[in-house]
Order: sequence, then C-alpha cells, then structure tokens
Amino acid sequence: MSDVKPPSSTDGKRFAIVGGRLEDDNSAVYDEMHRMTGGRILVFPTASSEPEAVGAETAEVFRSHGFEVEIAAVFGADASLGAQDVAIADQVTRIGHVFFTGGDQAQILAALAPQCAESVVLTAIREVHAAGGLLAGSSAGAAIMSDPMLLGGTSLEAAVHGIADDPAEPGLLVGQGLGFFPFGLIDQHFIKRGRHGRLIVALAATGQRLGFGIDENTALFVEGATARVVGEYGVVLIDLENAEIDDAAGQYDNIRVSYLDDGDTVDLVSREVSPGSTKRTIAVEDVAYRAPIHTRRHVFGAYTLYDLTARLVLGDPATYTEDCASAFDPRSGTEVSITLARTADTRLWIETSDSGFRMTALGLGMSMIRNVLSAEDCASRQRLQPRRFGAEVSPKAQMVFLGSSPTRSAPEMLAGALELVGKGPVGVLAAASAEPRDVAEEHISLLASQGITATDLGVTIDTVEFAAQNTELLDQIGKLTGLLVCGGNQIRLVETLLHRGEESALLGAIACAHARGMPLIAASGAASAMSGLMIAGGSSYEALRYGVASDVGHPGLVIQEGVGLFGGGIVDQNLIGGQRLGRLIVACAEESERYGIGVFEDSAVIASHNGARLRATGRDGFVLVEIDTVALELQSDSFVAKGIRLTVLSAGDEADLVDGTIKRCGPSDKAQAILARLIEDIAEDISELADGHAVMHGISLRMGVAEAASVMIDLECARDEFS
Repeated sequence: MSDVKPPSSTDGKRFAIVGGRLEDDNSAVYDEMHRMTGGRILVFPTASSEPEAVGAETAEVFRSHGFEVEIAAVFGADASLGAQDVAIADQVTRIGHVFFTGGDQAQILAALAPQCAESVVLTAIREVHAAGGLLAGSSAGAAIMSDPMLLGGTSLEAAVHGIADDPAEPGLLVGQGLGFFPFGLIDQHFIKRGRHGRLIVALAATGQRLGFGIDENTALFVEGATARVVGEYGVVLIDLENAEIDDAAGQYDNIRVSYLDDGDTVDLVSREVSPGSTKRTIAVEDVAYRAPIHTRRHVFGAYTLYDLTARLVLGDPATYTEDCASAFDPRSGTEVSITLARTADTRLWIETSDSGFRMTALGLGMSMIRNVLSAEDCASRQRLQPRRFGAEVSPKAQMVFLGSSPTRSAPEMLAGALELVGKGPVGVLAAASAEPRDVAEEHISLLASQGITATDLGVTIDTVEFAAQNTELLDQIGKLTGLLVCGGNQIRLVETLLHRGEESALLGAIACAHARGMPLIAASGAASAMSGLMIAGGSSYEALRYGVASDVGHPGLVIQEGVGLFGGGIVDQNLIGGQRLGRLIVACAEESERYGIGVFEDSAVIASHNGARLRATGRDGFVLVEIDTVALELQSDSFVAKGIRLTVLSAGDEADLVDGTIKRCGPSDKAQAILARLIEDIAEDISELADGHAVMHGISLRMGVAEAASVMIDLECARDEFS
C-alpha cells in the first residue's frame, strides 16, 4: 500500500488546473487565481528541466499580475532533499497557496513522494489545501493532481498498444499521482494534442469513469464540488459510466463526451452543467453544415476533436448527426477510427460575439474502434486519394497551381497553363475575392491580351445556392476549355464550393468537367484550397512555435478542410516571399500527409494522373516536401519529424509521387541555390544556422544527406517548454 494520503474531503478545497501553455497575458486566469489567493503564491518549478530559469520567469509573470511571489527550492538534483526541508514546509504554510509549473510530472512525484513516502513539504501542501489554500498547476503541474496519473504516450500509441510497462516501448504510461483531485483523471494540452484516445484507454484500464481533458491556455477552477472553465478554449469531459468496452477487440462504445467552454460551470458530484450566461440555444440561421467532413483528417491531430464537435454543434439535425475521422499507424498497420454523434440526450449552446465563437456541447456519443489492416488495405490507406465526386477522372486531366496572382506575376508563370486551354472559352471563378467582379474582370482582360476568350461565372458565396437552379450555367461549365480560379481568401472559396458542408452544384459541375479533361487552374490562395487539407493561416514561426491552432484568431498554423480535387498532398504558394516552407512541413507532419507541394512565386506546377505526376513550369518551380510518417512523433510533448526530404524542382523537372522518382531536364544549380535559401529561411525563424545545426527556444533543425537540389533534414520542437 502507498503511504501517500488520499484527500479526506472536497469541502472547500480549491484548484486551478491549467492545461498548459498559460500565456503571460491571460488576465482572466491570473485574475481568478489572484482572487482565490489574495495575491500570494509559492511557485514550485520542480518539473522543469531548467527550474531556476523557469521559476524566475513564472514568478515575474505572477508579479506582473499583482502577486507577491516566492519560489520553493524543491528542484534539481537536490529536489528530494528540499522536499524534506522543514523551512520550505514552513514557507508553504506561511504563503498558503502553491503553483506547480510544467515539465515532467514524474519529477514532482520523485521529489515530493519518493518511493511513495510522503515528504514534509507534501504534507504541508495537503494541510494548506485542506484549509482552503489554492492548489494550482499547469501542464505537468496539472497532471499530478489526479491518481492514477498519465505519464506519457500519444493517443494513437494508447489506442494501438494499450498500457505500456516500459517507457521505451510504444503505449500509454500510467503511474501514481498525488491524488489531490478526487473526481477523475486529468489530462492536459488536451484538444491541441488530440489526447482523447489516450484518456479513453487510461480510464478503461484504471477503472476510472470520468476524465477531464483541459486544453492549453485554459483553466478549470474548482471550489468545493463546483468547477468553472476560464480561458482560451475549453475542457472535455469523457464519461465511461455506461460504456461498453472490449479491449481485446479494440472496441469502445457508448462513451459520453461533453465540451465545456469559457464561463461554463459543472457540479462535479451531480455532473450537472450550467452554460455561461452569454450562451444561447441554436437557431435555424446558425446552421452551417448539412453533411459530414469530406476529407481525411487525423483523428488525433491538433483540434480535430474540436472541429468535429463544432461541426455537429452547427450541423443540421435533420441531415447531419454524426461524423468520424481516423488515424493510421504505419508501424503496426493499424487504423483507429472515432465516431462522434448527437444522441437523444445531447444539448447544445453557442455564443457568437466579437470575441469569437464559443460552444457548449453536452452528451455527445463517441465510439473508438481499432482495426488491423491487411497489406492491401495498408497500401490503399497510403495511396493518393483525391475526391472523385462520382466521376472517374481521366489520367490526362490536368490541374495547374500558380504560385502567385497571374495579374501581378511574370508572364512565364502562365505560359504552361495557357497552352492547355487553347483559345477558350475559359471560365473565371473569383469567389475567393472580396471584390469578385473587379477581380474577375482583371483576369478576363489578362486572358484576352493572350488571345483567349474568357467569361465570369459570377458565382460567390452569396449566390452559390442559386447556381443549383441555373442549368444554363452548369451546362456552360461542361463546355469550357479551362477554368481559372482566382486567388484571395481560400476559406471563402471552400465555403462557396462546399456550401454548408455539402458539395455545391457548382463544385459538382466543375468536378465532372475536370474529370473529362477540362484543365483547372488555381491561382495563389485558390491553389491551397484544391487540396483535401488546406493551410488557411499562420506563419512558419507560428507553426513551429505553437503547432496547429483551431482558427485564424489564435496563434499557430490553421489547417482546415479543402475542396479535395487534388489528392497528391498539401499545397502552399507564395513560398519564398512568404517564407512558408516551415509551415508546409509542419502541416504535412501534423496531418501525417506524405507530400507537400510549395509553389514559388512566378512559377507553376502542372499535375496529372490524379495528382501523381507533377511538372514544374514558370520562373523557379516548386519545392517538394516528403515526410517519413514512420519517423513522426506527434501529439506528445515534442514535435519530432525526422528524415524529411526537401527537393527543389526547376522548370521542366518532373516528380512521380507514386514511385518517388525525380526527372530533371537540365542542371540543378539554380534549384540548389533556391534550396539553400529555403533552409536559411527556416533557420531564420529559429536562430542563426551554424554548422548545419540551429537551436532556439527548443526548436532544432539538423541537416542530413544532401544530393543535387535535395536534402534530408530533421526538425524538432520541444513545445512543452512553452507550457
């Protein structure tokens, strides 16, 4: 039996459980902690690998919010000795409120409860907590509060391999926690790192029934048995009370999932939830989706769970009541699928204001299924998969991605595309633009200067529903010799073509015409929209520093559903001037997408054979990113992508994405120089590149084997250091 004491009562006990990455300017969370502590806090940087620096930085942030702060000397090699120091125990008693920083939660256990024997400092913490003191912690400091405690492992590892006894083996690591929080298991960085799979497995394996998944820059404040959510995102409650579990068969059914957002409260005993006072029930005009997501999302990817939940919240209950996504483990050939659905008990609220979209979703149903695939199915899972929209696409059907706007670029960028469309008629679709008529006229004039007849299709997000009744327009699309989709806001374009989540009649007509051989030319932002997964925002630095964000209102890389006509990989453009290679790499890695195609300004890529063959045209060409999905480490405390191959293709060069071969039509000197510049640009977002190795703020770039205009790199980012 353990000597660590469980809590005797929850009456009056107070917690501030933060999901990690607590930003310095999150006044809502700091103000609430100030209220609960009277402005006094003792910081324990015990979990950190750099405790002195982290302790000082954390103390300074608390002081900037009006706190009196001290640091407990329980860290480093002598942490266990400090935990037995009566003077530090007296410090705990005198201040009365404590905060544990992020890092490695095992270090907190090793210091405060070595060999499961409670230290004098831990005893003092329990006493002040029982007397009404605040027990607060972020990331690792949040994980220690429950017992058992999650120590490591990703959702995919947990779903595929279950509980692991050896930290060197894949699987979920579970150990003893300090047991302050008696209501269930706690997990952190939850939505950002897709940890719903591992929390389900942990609950089932430990016999617990309720899990609390707290997202980044968000806190669950608890006073007695009442909890309130405060922060940037929310808290996911996973309830296995009535779940049906067959772990041997890899099946978890009848799981109940709820999402609580800022301002929501929950009674932790009765589990009754009260949505925030600013939230309202959903009206007919709020419905934004009528059909499930069309593209393949990594179910444990960053914010995939949030996105699926939001779609169901804003979905038409008559036509759209469930959605699903999956993840594939190439090492074991195992696929894990999760279905999220409305139930008879589901209740939904939303808030729409200038501060952004908020939602509360109670009683959604979830199931998780694990399947070992055959060799044939594994191969199929990794093949290029464009959406066919019910039509068999001709291998000769070509799609052109322009790296910048044709009205402001060198003439050679368009040359290859114009050869494909002849004299017209070419349709122009300017739905991505805020000024579609003017932009369409610009492009029509440009084509006319080249002797090509063009016409404005005249469809925008406001008129796309009427296009379904315009048979003349739909017939006209089938007779075009080409379609030019203008650049602009790619989100607006996707919401036009996939209107309310459904394939619009316009998209259906375009897809059928393209399947029969009509060239499709997508310029600038529209090029990104043609992929199944679309980069919708964020810089390379944000992608490396923060990873994926749920929307453009938050720092990080924004990945959303694209149209899906191109299945070869994720497309990005304006790559050199925008310094976007870093974000393209992160996007491919986060979504386990093998290829990324980064088109340079004044350049183009011509894709054929269902996106499997790519040819560079224009001034400079494009960069091909190839990810080794087996060497990825995602949804953990670090982003690790090893063995990334970067290849620059100049005009005339070709790539075959099926067999991975590159065919060059001339010397690669120019391509080599561009590749060197791209590497320097990534390094600039990190630090100075010296001797092939750059490190700043936990981000690391290592250069590997180099060939002609091709190089292998490893990219790592210890994102937990930002917690």
